[in-house]
Amino acid sequence: MANPAANPKIWRKKPKQGRSSSTVSSILLAAEELFGTQGYQNTTSEDIVRRAGVGIGSLYDYFPNKTSIALALLENTATFLAVDSRKVFIEHSTEPIEISLPKVIREIFKNFKRHKNILINLVNEVPELRSTSDLYSIDRLIHRASRIYMQMYEDKYAGKDLQVIHEFANIIFVGSIKQYLAETTPPLSERDFLDNLSDTILIYLTHPAIPKS
Repeated sequence: MANPAANPKIWRKKPKQGRSSSTVSSILLAAEELFGTQGYQNTTSEDIVRRAGVGIGSLYDYFPNKTSIALALLENTATFLAVDSRKVFIEHSTEPIEISLPKVIREIFKNFKRHKNILINLVNEVPELRSTSDLYSIDRLIHRASRIYMQMYEDKYAGKDLQVIHEFANIIFVGSIKQYLAETTPPLSERDFLDNLSDTILIYLTHPAIPKS
């Protein structure tokens, strides 16, 4: 994961002490709430500091502009989700895959849904975020942890190549989540979507490969 302190697009200066960290947290929380309710374009820096209860000078002490606040939100959210996803994979890796995988899929989906306004909506609304969105994409965030998780069940894959099935399973998982969360009115209920996604990936992983002619 990139070091935010080394990225000049985000920080004017990095908070180091408890008070400054609290100020930055208040700014980011206020920005997240406002970007989510009224949109990035309709939110000003003045709106953010008013909601955060700090002065405009405090904002510019740490962030050069509104875009840098959006970048910090994306990076912080991605870092949190990467750590949390690793915990989810580790927590359930001792259970049979038929029990474990649906739990993993459901918990990771809910985490990403909770931060949909940043990972999907904000990235779509702010052009400057699109160039960095690959760094913070769902598949990149879970890639290493999901591979370790799948290695725990190698005996279930009927001789299939672990690298190949890992990459393809991630494509199915990530692509399906992105598409579902991007829908204004999803065609399936959340429960039906997650049940079918879990079944699809389980069948792909554990069903014997069809011999090539």
